[in-house]
Amino acid sequence: MRRKRVLAAGAAALVAVAAVAGVARGVGGAGQVPLVAYKTGGSVSTPSGTFITVASRTFAANPGPVIVRFSASGSVRDFNQGGVFVGHSYAALIVRVVVGTNTVLSPGPVRFLDNAGRIRVAKARPVANSFEWVGELGGTSNLKTVKVQVANLNTWDMADITKWNLVVQHR
Repeated sequence: MRRKRVLAAGAAALVAVAAVAGVARGVGGAGQVPLVAYKTGGSVSTPSGTFITVASRTFAANPGPVIVRFSASGSVRDFNQGGVFVGHSYAALIVRVVVGTNTVLSPGPVRFLDNAGRIRVAKARPVANSFEWVGELGGTSNLKTVKVQVANLNTWDMADITKWNLVVQHR
C-alpha cells in the first residue's frame, strides 16, 4: 500500500512540473525594449486639487511603444473632510502620465496612494505603490518628454511623497 502512495505522489509531482513548464513556456515575452530612461527623486508635497508635474524625463526615442513605470512611497492626509465615510477621513493622491504637451497615457489618472479611510486626519499612513502606463510615441525620431503629474482627490488634502522612481522603456 505504501508503494502505491509513493508512486501516486511521484506521478502527481511529475504532472505538476510538466504543467508548470508548459505554462511558463506559453507566457514567454514578445520582443525586447532596447532603451530605458530613468530618474529618481524624493520629498514632494502638494495640497493641490489640480495636476502638477512632480517628475519628468526627456529622452531620444523612435516612434513606437512606450511603457512608463512610476513607483513611490508616501502618505496622504484628509484636511478638508471631503471624503468622509463611516466616521473616518479619506484622502487619495491621483497620478497620471503625460507625453509631450498633452497626450495622457492609458489608462489615464489612477488613485495611486490613499489612506484607505482607516485613520483620522492627523495621522499619516505610509504606503508604497507602483503603476505602469502604456502608449505609443508618434511623430519622428526626436526628443520626447514624459511627465508624471499628481493631484489630490480633494483640494487641501496633503499628499507627501518621500521617494519616487520613474522608468521609461521605449524604442
